[in-house]
Amino acid sequence: MSVESTLSLLGFFTIVLTLFMQWQIYVTRVAVTFAVSSLLIGAALIYTGVVQDERLVILVGALTAAVRGVVIPVLVVNSLHVRPWRAREQRPVVRTATAILISLLIVLGSYGLYRLVLTEVIPTPSGFLPFALLLQGAFLIISRRNAFIQLAGYLVMENAVLLLGSLVFPGLPLIIEAGVILDLLGIVIVSRVIMRMRESSVEEGGEYVAELKG
Repeated sequence: MSVESTLSLLGFFTIVLTLFMQWQIYVTRVAVTFAVSSLLIGAALIYTGVVQDERLVILVGALTAAVRGVVIPVLVVNSLHVRPWRAREQRPVVRTATAILISLLIVLGSYGLYRLVLTEVIPTPSGFLPFALLLQGAFLIISRRNAFIQLAGYLVMENAVLLLGSLVFPGLPLIIEAGVILDLLGIVIVSRVIMRMRESSVEEGGEYVAELKG
């Protein structure tokens, strides 16, 4: 199997996992699904680094798998153990059936847009996958009110950037810099969300997590 085919397969499974996240209401399941998808993104980067003989890309892949596939999901799940009322989406903005339909339309629309506009710029047949993943992450943020699930949507968008780099720009320093910055930013955001929730836990009581702002 060629490098492009392998990366395309990993990207496809990442899209499928993100679609699965769209109809989940329990944060733990979303966190576990995100962890698996992040491990796939990390595997794609590591594979690209091995083939291209780029040690720094391998390092970014390992960092992505460790931080996004293990550290961030563990932080989220552990924080839920002391706040069980935050463990599920209370009132999604978009109903589950509608969210699934919109998610499928996003994938089809991303493919159509790629074929019409970006084929000449990015001639890779699977080049639409990162754009579909990016829009899926954005929709996950818009369609939910739970802060943890919104955070997962943001991190899915970051994974889309890394997937785009591994598919289209393998070995470039931009991937390395973006990967390190995004992982560090992800840790900072997760820490900030958890600290904010601890500060407001007395006031909120058993209510659901408010929508992320800013």
